[in-house]
Amino acid sequence: MGKKRLGEFLVETGLLTEESLTRALSEQRSKRGKLGDVIVSLGLATEGEIAQALSLQLGIPIVDLPNTPVEPQAIELINEKVARKHLIIPISIDHRELHIAMADPLSFEAFEDVRFASGYTIKPFIATRTDILWAIDQHYHLGSSLSNIVKDIAEERMVEVVGEPQDPDGRDVEDLRKKSEAAPVIRMVNLIIAEAVEHGASDIHMEPTNTALQIRNRVDGLLRKTMDLPKWVQGAVISRVKIMSKMDIAEKRLPQDGRIGVRVGGRGLDLRVSTVPANFGEKVVIRILDSANANIPLDALGLAPSELRKLEDIIARPHGILLVTGPTGSGKTTTLYGILNRIKSVEDNITTIEDPIEYELSGVNQVSIQEKIGLNFAVMLRSMLRQDPDIIMVGEMRDLDTTSIAVQAALTGHQVLSTIHTNSCVATITRLRDLGIPSYLIASTIIGIVAQRLVRAICTKCRVRVSPSERDILRLGLKADIPIYRGEGCPACGGTGYKGRTGIYEILTFTQPIRDLIAANATENEIRQMAISKGMTTLGHAALEKVIAGVTTVDEVYRVVETDSDFASACPQCATPLEAEFVMCPACGYSVSSTCPGCRRTISQEWKFCPYCRYDLLKQEARRSFA
Repeated sequence: MGKKRLGEFLVETGLLTEESLTRALSEQRSKRGKLGDVIVSLGLATEGEIAQALSLQLGIPIVDLPNTPVEPQAIELINEKVARKHLIIPISIDHRELHIAMADPLSFEAFEDVRFASGYTIKPFIATRTDILWAIDQHYHLGSSLSNIVKDIAEERMVEVVGEPQDPDGRDVEDLRKKSEAAPVIRMVNLIIAEAVEHGASDIHMEPTNTALQIRNRVDGLLRKTMDLPKWVQGAVISRVKIMSKMDIAEKRLPQDGRIGVRVGGRGLDLRVSTVPANFGEKVVIRILDSANANIPLDALGLAPSELRKLEDIIARPHGILLVTGPTGSGKTTTLYGILNRIKSVEDNITTIEDPIEYELSGVNQVSIQEKIGLNFAVMLRSMLRQDPDIIMVGEMRDLDTTSIAVQAALTGHQVLSTIHTNSCVATITRLRDLGIPSYLIASTIIGIVAQRLVRAICTKCRVRVSPSERDILRLGLKADIPIYRGEGCPACGGTGYKGRTGIYEILTFTQPIRDLIAANATENEIRQMAISKGMTTLGHAALEKVIAGVTTVDEVYRVVETDSDFASACPQCATPLEAEFVMCPACGYSVSSTCPGCRRTISQEWKFCPYCRYDLLKQEARRSFA
């Protein structure tokens, strides 16, 4: 049995009465128009209601064009005259299928014309006449449409793509370059990149939502929303980024990676682009790599003078493994580059194995990993040991094979620098054991471990002094009269109160007592206690020093450091963990200065009552007594 006619279907669904349908059919015969258009002109139903009815009747999906991304490469397949004649708009290309929105999905002539013009199989969608005419104006005249959006956002920025294709004669065609710069979609992408660079962003996130394309920039480690673009420009913007990064613009179902070389304001930048298919379209993340960061000196990374001396002592050793640890985005690679810049010389053969190469270093041989052809860290490291190296930097120790070869390299007289993902120096030892490295090899080959985090620095233009809260006093051991600072927020810092970042470091030097404990399979806690007793500053206390120095805030300490473990007091004599109220170590009897749990003032071990508030110190549990 065939499908009902549109009029019958509208009556059956209750959208029209029999009388209304008769009137519409009479008007249609006299004007010779389409029944749906006649019903709308008579005010009997809206365009949306007719489109919804057609969708239900024919089983063809309906599409909301103002909130649907349209791909420029689809638009290029169909001439505007054909689109206006048949009231259609191309939406996207899916392999050999062209998706089009139609006001009349029963038009055989429209199907044949579009199939002939494009060479693709046609998959129809239904849209209203008004939406299709609007979409034709927007996408076939993209220049004027996007120009208004760009003007509303900000002034145009100059971004030059390095290595864009030249003409067939090999000439650098200035007229084509100017033409491409005038294209509004290119100006929009340039604006997004330039805005991110101006604000010091490390990443750009282009995130499709249900109704918009959201742009967020990662500045000082946190994402900030910068703009919402209309949904219909999503296809054009993402296609432009994929073209710039030499990706397959037709592939939207698989993740892709690419890179772009650009110049922004005279600065050469390398952009690493990653796309993944998401719920509302392809999500794009652009990593901004500034080659200037490769030349940051070691003493500009936020290391305290004592920490810098420790690190210099470690890297001065002729062989062994130095590991830098921390979560993703904590600045590990920048620290390794700073170390390489400090130790490189014409007398040494220095080679790096990276995935990928983030910055180019002069005087250093750099090799990029290519997993697709089987060139991984382990394979490359084996080959590198036959290249007469003095110093080797391995991007990451992520498996037993790579780590074992690095250990063998250290045993045979090479210096190895690498990163590993753990939360602290001592946790790195446990991670190496988990990978399968014996404790005695860890003890004999590792020369030092650096754990690090990045904290946001207080904006110097709006920094104000504040008093520590009761929470800060109790949790971090701050004294009420110690000045601390925060940023109020100003135009210079975007209202955040922070401008830039600095590092905090925990450096574990492998001295003989530490090596003995590791070789004896000591626990993390035992190694940590020994390290603290020998002068290791934990990440928490390193952060607290920067708070007291007015560099960062206590909020940043809570955000990046595990305060519960880092601020548990420890006996300086035997490193036994102590509670805040302890004034004498229960293990060795060492006298420890602390504070009264009643009034928080400093007390001494001879007091049985607090001399300030007369708090009875002996009424606490036995472990808190002065006995």
